[in-house]
Amino acid sequence: MPDQSQEREFVRIEQHVAYYSGPLPPPEMMRGYEDVQFGSADRILATMEREQKQRARYENLGLLLAFLIAMALIALSAYALALGSVAASIGVIVAGIASTAGTFVYGNRARHRQLRERREAMQKPPPRPELPERDSS
Repeated sequence: MPDQSQEREFVRIEQHVAYYSGPLPPPEMMRGYEDVQFGSADRILATMEREQKQRARYENLGLLLAFLIAMALIALSAYALALGSVAASIGVIVAGIASTAGTFVYGNRARHRQLRERREAMQKPPPRPELPERDSS
């Protein structure tokens, strides 16, 4: 039977985990960055703004190139039709539609896969902290 005069030591371990998603950290975290180095919140905002502008430029360029390719395929199809080759004209149009649809489907699958991986990562419990070894003496 244990001696009641012995004191028991209890260890309380707390772990706080915070998740966020999006281009900017929450305001509390931004304040923390600012406390560590003055001006860091402005730098984070400026970086995010630059990335958004660059992303918009690439998206606009992608739309422009897709439009130009579609117009070139239509012109090629019309040229083949003017030469009297209906089969070639239809083939060009079908190939253009198939490649466009394939790109769209592949892009959506990749985007959905990334979203699924992010959701799964956020649902995983955080790693458990190691408990300090207890002195058995």
